[in-house]
Amino acid sequence: MNQYTLAFKQTANRVLTLAYGHETSLEDIIEFTKQPLKYAYLDQQQRMEDDYLAGKITYSTVFYNMQANLYRAYLAQLHLTQEELQVKYERKYQKHVARKAKLILKGLS
Repeated sequence: MNQYTLAFKQTANRVLTLAYGHETSLEDIIEFTKQPLKYAYLDQQQRMEDDYLAGKITYSTVFYNMQANLYRAYLAQLHLTQEELQVKYERKYQKHVARKAKLILKGLS
């Protein structure tokens, strides 16, 4: 995975985390995340193009491959099903509870 796709995925996870905290239904979460995901994708796309034009990415085939990977990651985030969102939410919630429990236990010792 290239740095642009990784940065996009990290931003997408932050957007989803914010949506989980503010929205009540999965439909609202999907709607809330569309615009931020679009701009996160466009930001990374622009960074990649800038690096290509500046000569940091030397081969056009590598550049187009990286673009395709970034676009696939964007589409995957845009078209998450409700079940996939529910699983992601539950995992994030479990990690949050585990971190809280760890901090509480650390404070008790």
